[in-house]
Amino acid sequence: MSDPAVLIVEDDILVRHPLAEYLRECGYQVAEASGIEDAKMLIAADEVKVDILLARGSAGFELAGWVKTHAPAVQVVLAGTVERAAAKAGDLCEDGPAEQRPYEHKFVLERIKQLRATRDRAERNDP
Repeated sequence: MSDPAVLIVEDDILVRHPLAEYLRECGYQVAEASGIEDAKMLIAADEVKVDILLARGSAGFELAGWVKTHAPAVQVVLAGTVERAAAKAGDLCEDGPAEQRPYEHKFVLERIKQLRATRDRAERNDP
């Protein structure tokens, strides 16, 4: 049996990429989509396996309805905020494949906060 596959749908790469890396370290196969249309194409593609969809905001709600009709076997995990997305990723790691070392929700959340702070500082200093 292969590792579960997660599709992360998030337009902010500074959020999406750390979540994806975290879940990969937990043993998941991870695909990334920057928006709704990309996610729909990946889910519909025969060559991409998706067991779990992790999305936040309005994209998550829209995709949940679409998945219910077009890919009912895909489990949808909705998160309203970045913090909630990090917590949900942590839940997946705790519930998912065996880990090589222990992880906590705080690991992902702190990394996301660091990346967002760096981006915010760069934007403030950008003329």
